Amino acid sequence: MEHSRRVIVIGTGPCGAAAAAELHRGGIEVVVLEAGAPDSANGLVMRAAGLTIARLRRSLAPAQRNTGAGITGPAWFTELSAGGLSNHWTCAVPRFDPQDFHEGERLGERYRWPISYEDLAEHYPRMERVLSIAGPGEDVPWMPGGVVSHKVPLASDWKAVEVQARARGHGLAALPMSYGEGWTFTRSGTPFNSFVRLLGRIPRTPRFQVFFGARALRLEWSGAQRRVTHVVYRDAKTGTEHRLAASAVVVGAGALHSTRLLLESTSADYPQGLGNTEGVLGRYLHDHPLGKVALELSRPLSIHPPVCLTRGPYDSAPPLRASQGVLWGGTVPRIRSWVSRTPGRSLQVGFNFFGTLPPEEKHGVRLAPDRRDADGVAGLDLSIDFDAQTQVLLEGTRDRLLEILDAAGHRAAVKFWTISEIGASVHYGGTVRMHASPRYGMLDAWNRLHAVPNVLVVDSSAFTTGPEKNPTLTAMALASRAAERLAKDLRSEAAGASG
Repeated sequence: MEHSRRVIVIGTGPCGAAAAAELHRGGIEVVVLEAGAPDSANGLVMRAAGLTIARLRRSLAPAQRNTGAGITGPAWFTELSAGGLSNHWTCAVPRFDPQDFHEGERLGERYRWPISYEDLAEHYPRMERVLSIAGPGEDVPWMPGGVVSHKVPLASDWKAVEVQARARGHGLAALPMSYGEGWTFTRSGTPFNSFVRLLGRIPRTPRFQVFFGARALRLEWSGAQRRVTHVVYRDAKTGTEHRLAASAVVVGAGALHSTRLLLESTSADYPQGLGNTEGVLGRYLHDHPLGKVALELSRPLSIHPPVCLTRGPYDSAPPLRASQGVLWGGTVPRIRSWVSRTPGRSLQVGFNFFGTLPPEEKHGVRLAPDRRDADGVAGLDLSIDFDAQTQVLLEGTRDRLLEILDAAGHRAAVKFWTISEIGASVHYGGTVRMHASPRYGMLDAWNRLHAVPNVLVVDSSAFTTGPEKNPTLTAMALASRAAERLAKDLRSEAAGASG
């Protein structure tokens, strides 16, 4: 069989990079297609003891939106560069809680993940070591501790707040962050860039290649062989199209662009997109509703490390209706605290609240063939909105935080409050979702298309539901797990063919 053990990986974001690194480790020939240029990850971050002292990076391109008369659609962002959006990532990496994989079952079968927390038991630690996490390193309510490279406790003046949070069923702990402490120097725009930290460290050999300026256009399905046999990509320099043969394809281009690639990969067998036998492809889009609050405290609190107020108990809220709060952090607030003569502490603090949104079949992504992006691929239309419960959820978490702070002796006054537009959290997922049944999902429990098992999708588009936690660590763990299984299967097939 031609290239019987070559896998093409599309995308060098955290998930594509994790899958490519795992396949290479498993002895598989890997070709990575990266739409960006070789120098597109270039930047600079210097950190000392958790403080960014120098940063150089490009600005994120303006948000894209649906277009048309009277349309104010959701926003989304694209970064065609080595590492993808990890060039702009805040690097927050909490684990999902075991209940996050089961909570949606209370709403019905379509919200049931085909895997459990235990299925990621080997891969969470593997990715946590790659990410060099600074965090609590121990379980807190609704946020497992995980493996940390730097153990970071709460600042002592937050202890009274933690007591009040736990009395109300919440946890309070330092937010796990990739490369969040210590001294680091990174040649990228963030402390962790998936290309720089993962793929950039793998030597280029005939068994591991990266094609830059290679925009994947479609996957070619062979009805006779009942598999995808080639990837068609465009060379950015020449504008010409090329076909690359492979035994399997791993797609990790992000929730929107992975979906677009499958929708563009039509054939006589799959006129609505590759493997789209039940019309599920592109549906069940979800995002994290994002609320932001600025507070004036009666007594100052430490602003480093950033703290995370976890969700409340699962049985005290409707399913898939929860949010977590994350303290605003960074270099600027710490400098301001020094100017105010309260080094590291402040009377002015802010929180982001990430909420959940139950995935609905009506929410989704579809092609807009009448529009083309700058590089010629079909445009996208997004359909998603926040319901009335979203505002209630986020305001309720805000008020719970005020209650906790007041009880701990830091009475807070709200100086600013807003609920951001859809897409502002940059946490889209669910459009190529996992489910045991093709009726409700495109992927099986190993991230393989039900109808086309030699194609895997390994980014957040695979999420069956979207818990309130930052998605990157769990998406990388899924990618690592799927790639390890793929490598094992390919080795077994090769051994069987040679035998």
